Amino acid sequence: MEDWDPAVVKLLSIFMPTTFERRLAIKGYSRFVHYTTAENLFHILDKEEVWFRNTRCMNDHRDIENGIMQLHQWSNIPESTASLVSALESCIPGVWQEGLKKYRQWLPNLRTQSYVLSVAEQDPDENETGRLSLWRAFEKGVVGVAVVVNVAPFMQMTDALMAYPSPVTYWTRQQFEDEFNVVTHRILANKDFLSQVNKFALTEMVFLMLLFAATCSKHPGLHHEREWRVLTNPLLWPSTRFIEHQAVIDSVPQTVYKLPLKNSPDDNLTGIELPELIDRVIIGPSIHAGPIRDAIVAKLAEKNVPDPGSKVVASGIPVRAKGMG
Repeated sequence: MEDWDPAVVKLLSIFMPTTFERRLAIKGYSRFVHYTTAENLFHILDKEEVWFRNTRCMNDHRDIENGIMQLHQWSNIPESTASLVSALESCIPGVWQEGLKKYRQWLPNLRTQSYVLSVAEQDPDENETGRLSLWRAFEKGVVGVAVVVNVAPFMQMTDALMAYPSPVTYWTRQQFEDEFNVVTHRILANKDFLSQVNKFALTEMVFLMLLFAATCSKHPGLHHEREWRVLTNPLLWPSTRFIEHQAVIDSVPQTVYKLPLKNSPDDNLTGIELPELIDRVIIGPSIHAGPIRDAIVAKLAEKNVPDPGSKVVASGIPVRAKGMG
């Protein structure tokens, strides 16, 4: 965050403490990983683009409802929000109500027009095998791949895309409330600073705090995913870089937003072109791992990814003939 506006960094640390801490934990040597099918990897490489999909069409079609419901339950109990509201009122009166009002006005749109690209944090000890729990998410007969990518493009401060990365939280109800208690304490500790912030900017920060709490939260039982999502909304954050496209995925017609993988240094958007972006490809359980590896290596070479032979490995995880039971 060295090149970020210090005021923005401070606001983020106050209103999104978990997101702030998770961002600080990401280092230059860290890696994200995108689990997808081998077929879709070839689409990404051939077209040099990625697709942002509507949250209603993800594996869990109620993908963002967990966060929305938690936020609804918390924000509708005056006793739960009283301390936070009081802390904000002591800085700039009216900020909480205006931020909450904007969130509620946008909520129907957030439910239907949230588009995401999902990645996960990659541990060094997963560099050869990937994560078993995520391989198990693929349907039988589908070859999965884990595309390990450099984190730098996700950490840049830029509005060039109008798409914003955030870690997904897997909070219980108590953890959800604990997060807002931390926010309250940090508001009080930074009252002098916040009292000098423009009211519109502070209201927007409250709105964004609620927005990301709603759209980047999943069931606690899925915590092993360690997901980050890059979130965009074409109505809330219009962007000229995304291309609206109608596609049929798994027999379901749907709208996606295509993002060409092209750098734009003038906009501080770098590192998203294939030769810089792809660090490794891990092939999931498959009886055809050998020929799949050969094909991926050849395709990466065609796209000028350096030293592709060293970047593609087979997980070696056995293919099970049947499920457990």
